[in-house]
Amino acid sequence: MLQIITDSSAEFTEEEAKELGIQIVPLTVVFGNTAYREGIDMPKDEFYEKLKEDFPHTSMPSTDDFTQAYIKTGGEETLVILISSALSGTVNTARLAARDGGFSKVHVYDSLCVTAMLRILVETACKNRDKSAEEVIAILDELRPRIRLDACLDTLDYLYKGGRVKKTVAIIGGLLGIKPLIEIRKDGTVGMSGKAHGQKRALKSLAERYGSAKVDSEYPVYFLQTDTDVPTRSVMDMLGLSENRIFRICCSVGSHIGPNAAGLVYVVKE
Repeated sequence: MLQIITDSSAEFTEEEAKELGIQIVPLTVVFGNTAYREGIDMPKDEFYEKLKEDFPHTSMPSTDDFTQAYIKTGGEETLVILISSALSGTVNTARLAARDGGFSKVHVYDSLCVTAMLRILVETACKNRDKSAEEVIAILDELRPRIRLDACLDTLDYLYKGGRVKKTVAIIGGLLGIKPLIEIRKDGTVGMSGKAHGQKRALKSLAERYGSAKVDSEYPVYFLQTDTDVPTRSVMDMLGLSENRIFRICCSVGSHIGPNAAGLVYVVKE
């Protein structure tokens, strides 16, 4: 049976990983001189409280982290599905570990996705793990361009701190009360999809973007929050999707988003 490895940005709990029989390699956030492995050393609620006071750095897993994960597969064919290479060097590190360690049955897949987008790919791989890695990769290649992530942020400050926007843009945006709308593009990068004056309008724009899409009902719709679920539940109520699952965005991604953000992930038809 195909072995599957992903990273902590895919939003699986330890219990879910055990149930699915997958391995999770943790990403790391660093506050000051202290490193915290995502999902192991710091709960998400504690992270978001700390984020309000200090801006962390993020760090990818080491080659040794991946080597240890590969050893646990027992030499079976393995598919490693990871956070977008446009956002992290994790994919490259995983490939180096496979090459240098001589793990010829390890296949590293660049998801070009993040957070619950990545989760959907991993869930799909798990449903098809009776197939070969090559066959599963073909399935993921078809699915990947159809996954959407739309989000609205409360502030541009964290994008500025992470080097995503210029300081003048962040300052002006704050003065004008502009709430940025972002998306994950097909090349795995973060892009601005729009902006709105005030959070209420931003959340409405988020709901309208989903409402105008041809959503593929064969896949789940996942909602995203950072420190609070209030703006996220507002969008859910607008769409009548209040029973869907909400994920608190992983620390490594939340570092660049900041508090009071909302988002949703869904799959569109071809």
